[in-house]
Amino acid sequence: MPDPVTTCQSCGMPLAAPGDRGTENDGTPSPYYCRYCYRDGAFAEPGITIERMAERGGEMMSTMFQIPPERARAFTLQQLRSLLRWSGRLVPSCGSCGMPLQETGDAGTEADGSPSTRYCVHCYRDGAFTQPDLTRETMIEQYAPLLANELGMPLEQARVMVTAFTATLPRWG
Repeated sequence: MPDPVTTCQSCGMPLAAPGDRGTENDGTPSPYYCRYCYRDGAFAEPGITIERMAERGGEMMSTMFQIPPERARAFTLQQLRSLLRWSGRLVPSCGSCGMPLQETGDAGTEADGSPSTRYCVHCYRDGAFTQPDLTRETMIEQYAPLLANELGMPLEQARVMVTAFTATLPRWG
């Protein structure tokens, strides 16, 4: 079985707890999908479109985090585009900030100069973190204002959102 991903590759939900995962035909946890999207080896809604998934996710995000609905939908659609179900490939994401590593230039570099498969160019260069002393708490305080501004949401809600998201990232887990 491949290493499990930390985000549902259909809807983007964090897969933080064992019960969050969907199931394969044999009852084992899905390495890719959540319990809402995937059951018994099949999608719960095989015909759903990415646009409809973005509408649903955007509605939830708008309600949960006080994001204007159109911004929440657009943000959700942007996030969905890099997921396996919609892109047709498993796009790795940075284990520090969560940025999708869609292009080679998005990846940080290892000490030998090769592209990192685990971290982005902003977080990791030459085999080391660009901010080696960065704590999860400091990261939350740095990213929350940026997210609040981008999505037009209250700062405290942005902190809640970043806190939940970073809980699934390997650097902070």
